[in-house]
Amino acid sequence: MKKITCFALGLALTIIAPAQHLPVKRLNGSTIAADSLTNLISKIVDTGSITGLSVLIINDNKVVYENYFGYRNKELNLPLTGETVSYAASLTKPLFSYLFLKLVDEGIFHLDKPLYTYLKKPIGEYERWADLTAQEEEFKKITPRMLLSHSSGLPILRFLEKDEKLKLVSPPGKIMHYSNEGMNLLGFVVEEHTGKSLDTLCKEYVFDKLNMKNTGMVWHPEFDRNFAMGYNAKGEIIGAQKRTSARAAGSMVTSLPDYGKFVLNTLLKKGLPERLYNEWLSPQIQVNSKRLAGPLRYSYYETGKKTGNYWGLGWALHDSPYGRAFRHGGHADGWQNCCIAYPQKSMAIVILSNSDNFERNAAKILDLCIGDKYAPLLWMGYLD
Repeated sequence: MKKITCFALGLALTIIAPAQHLPVKRLNGSTIAADSLTNLISKIVDTGSITGLSVLIINDNKVVYENYFGYRNKELNLPLTGETVSYAASLTKPLFSYLFLKLVDEGIFHLDKPLYTYLKKPIGEYERWADLTAQEEEFKKITPRMLLSHSSGLPILRFLEKDEKLKLVSPPGKIMHYSNEGMNLLGFVVEEHTGKSLDTLCKEYVFDKLNMKNTGMVWHPEFDRNFAMGYNAKGEIIGAQKRTSARAAGSMVTSLPDYGKFVLNTLLKKGLPERLYNEWLSPQIQVNSKRLAGPLRYSYYETGKKTGNYWGLGWALHDSPYGRAFRHGGHADGWQNCCIAYPQKSMAIVILSNSDNFERNAAKILDLCIGDKYAPLLWMGYLD
């Protein structure tokens, strides 16, 4: 039975998932009653003008809390629910990396084989990557491992560069630069080499196996029955993301329960042999930049400084007093998502928001829900 509550402040419409009466455990061992947590999150949603927020918490490798605050469509007064399809943005990347490692396990790809060996023609002959012609010899050094760990030297997005050209901004394998370009390139190679679309491959290898019925790498007609609209910081509607072509860096749409299944599968170490699972969640390179994006992405800490911030093969990683965590965000206009997991504590949180006001409130919500004070939110851009 679902319960619908309109809070006194008038903004936070809360849909409570099937009865969950267990207290929610935090990293330091303290607990908070589910009802109390719901009330406190609702206040943050109200005061922070967050149009919509969905929260799922895992304790001891079990979902103990799943709630929905606000609206999927404010204009039509439609609330978020467990069936609501939302734009995942860069939460796509860890799931794509999981798919890729399953293909590695089958011998279809190799992590350290040069990427160009999988292409049907030189990179410069593809219109989308023609800018790389002048750096083709350097490009030949790039491997799938570098692309998954954002150390290929490709930039975050070509149009954010001064000349809006695609070029290597650092030698392959040397520096971590978060790169949508690199992840999308690897996704293209997967499609070309296998002859299958990313949507088909993800459905075959991931979505069907994990019963993720409300997830796709592209938009499907059945998602029209319950989907979220994105909203800017003023609460003005931006619209839905209904992509027709898959992008490994961020085309996926999903529901909160579906992405929770993927995160739980990761915590339970299912779906990959131990060797590949360990590589997936092991540091491949340290993050030395002062920010993920923006001008400071090319500003670095001094050589030798331990940042406690790393990248694995798709997941971001950071150190904490409770062991190494894996995490990822998902950001686009009208969409701000976050997933953080602490394997040694068998604990995780997944947050999907269709509001540009979530990130500025993320520190309060993460601390409230699981006592997380350790994720590098400044580096992620949440505290700017």
